[in-house]
This record gives sequence, C-alpha cells and structure tokens, in this order.
Amino acid sequence: MFNKKARTISDHVVLWIPKFLFLIVAFLSVIFLVRLLILTNVDSAEAEAKILANRIYFSPNIINYVDENTGRGYPGIIDIDKFRKLEDKDINEMDTKTINYGGTNRLIAAKLTLVTLYTEPRESPTKSEPKSTPDKTKVQDSSKRLEETVFYNKENYNFWEPRILSTVTGGSGSVTSLTEQMYVLIKNGDKMNKGILKMHIIVRK
Repeated sequence: MFNKKARTISDHVVLWIPKFLFLIVAFLSVIFLVRLLILTNVDSAEAEAKILANRIYFSPNIINYVDENTGRGYPGIIDIDKFRKLEDKDINEMDTKTINYGGTNRLIAAKLTLVTLYTEPRESPTKSEPKSTPDKTKVQDSSKRLEETVFYNKENYNFWEPRILSTVTGGSGSVTSLTEQMYVLIKNGDKMNKGILKMHIIVRK
C-alpha cells in the first residue's frame, strides 16, 4: 500500500517536471520582452543634428533670402549678408532667431561653409585657334571658388571636433556628428551665383 502511494506521488512529480520547465521558459520570455520594450536609454543625438540642419536650411530668419515686398523666404537661395552676420562677437545671431539652446549651450555646435562658384565669361577661341568648345561667342569658366566659414557655438565645436575620432580618449562615444552638403544659389547684392552649402554638426551625447 505504501509503495503504491509513493509510486503515485513520484509519477505526479515526473509529470510536473515538463510543466515547471515550460513555466520557467515562459516567465523568462516575458521578462525579456518587457525589458526589450522598455527603452531606458534613447539616443536622440542624430535627430537633434538633423533638426538643426533643417532649421538652418529652411528657416527664413537665418540664411535664406527673403523677398522684401512679399516677405516670402526662399530655401536654397542664400543671402550672403545674412550668412556673414551669423557669427557675432557677443551673441550668436542664430540664438536671436529660431534656434535657442540656452545661454550656456553644451549640447550642439555647427560649422557652416559656403562655397561660391564664380562663373565668368571668356572669349571663345579665334578662327586660327583650335576649337575645344562649341562655337559660341562666350563660354563659362567656373574655376574660381570662394569659401566662407561661420560657426554656431564655435568654442564647443572646436572642443568637440577632435572627439569625432575614435582614437581620441573620450572620443566618438561621447559625441555624434552629421555632415550635410547641398547645392544652392547665393545672392550677393544684385548678383546670383551657384554655390555649395556644407554643414557639419556635432551633438554631445
């Protein structure tokens, strides 16, 4: 009688072992999924850099040309005078417009480089000279370039820039960088030239 009862209990224990293992696996799976869904560390550095790049490029209050009569801004047309005013001695011009990261900006910095591609007409070859270009009275020579650079939060940009390199102590893990380059038109007085706008943005993590 006793042996029969003991055998019955042991049979129940053996039957419950797979159930216990299944419950343990299910419990661990739920914990894993919960930890996967709960984000404890969100890296928004790249998004911050893209937001700043879009504000610089699209805002009518920063570098875009604005028609005085209509008040309309033209993204892609850079007002050279507004571009040169970005870097004031006392207060950064952009902080008085649509961008403001506080008095002591320890979050983000940028370097803006505007390359003007000057196109000047030159005479086409004479009849005695071989023609290397189509027979036109004028051809375009775009060999001249002028680069102008301004900074947003220059002091911190110069401090963070070396940290982009992974070989520097406290390097790439502490900052994120974004480089944007786009072809633009540059308005200088009554003249309009082709150009390239380069933006290098560094965000501290």
